[in-house]
Amino acid sequence: MSTPTPHMDKIIIEGLKACGKHGVLDFERQYPQSFTVDIEIWADISKSYLSDDLEDTVNYAGVYDIIKTTIETQSFRLIERLSYVIIEKIFHYNTCIQKIKIRVIKDKAPLNGQVDSTGVEIEKSRDTTLMQDADVKTNIDPEIGANTNLEADEGYKAVLALGSNIGDRYQNIQKTLEMLSESTGINILNRSNLYETEPVGYVEQEKFYNAAILVETTLNPFELYSKVKDIENNLGRKKTFRWGPRLIDIDIIAYERCVINTKGLTLPHKEYMQRAFVLKPLSDMPDAVEVAGLNMTLIEKMTECADDYQGLKCIGPL
Repeated sequence: MSTPTPHMDKIIIEGLKACGKHGVLDFERQYPQSFTVDIEIWADISKSYLSDDLEDTVNYAGVYDIIKTTIETQSFRLIERLSYVIIEKIFHYNTCIQKIKIRVIKDKAPLNGQVDSTGVEIEKSRDTTLMQDADVKTNIDPEIGANTNLEADEGYKAVLALGSNIGDRYQNIQKTLEMLSESTGINILNRSNLYETEPVGYVEQEKFYNAAILVETTLNPFELYSKVKDIENNLGRKKTFRWGPRLIDIDIIAYERCVINTKGLTLPHKEYMQRAFVLKPLSDMPDAVEVAGLNMTLIEKMTECADDYQGLKCIGPL
């Protein structure tokens, strides 16, 4: 076992039990079997020593829900793949997590012989995991944005989050929807309700209107990113500080089957699992939840645990 990164603390969850349909045999994918999971997570949680605030550590309940839900709602032939998907989701759940070691045990493996259990133990760092996913899943060159795996005539689904707190917030979002609809290669498939939310980070500003949409696009992720930035600029967005007021903000939350970690673009969006102003609109669209790699039970729990959940109010249809 390698030495943890300096200044990292370790969080441990042991003996997590869940039942799922994983295995190479037909009956293993038809009938649930019992799994046991132990996980070690390295992160800098030193602020929590003094603050006693859940925001300054890793929410164990969120990690538990990711593991249990992945085992119970997805199906893989190999527990190696199951383990890696869990690691990947946890890294996206909390950006302060730097390393994960997971042990997944199949309690009663169908082997010819006296074997109590079989399993795997995988240890991964954040950087190597996300970069490996970008290379393997998308064949995207992070420097030039070339994607050799997406054909121009093949549509992919993506989830976009919209926000505004300057001027006529409703009209800003409606105009954004019009411009997206008029863009070549983008088709809006579904849209959430409109929500009013409290500002995050810098609180001395107006409340936001937030929404989410599901689109089908023939643009690759980098082309889509460039398009939404052009729309922001055309609508008059001015550069401001992080968490500052926005005339319009368009974020790509997830792009079907893509995990990207480059200087300009990270997919899925690295903070969306902690923000009710994204999670709640997303939960209005089950098809978009699937694209984001979640499920309704998990997303509802994440929304309620998010720091900005209080004060969130549904305005009505978008």
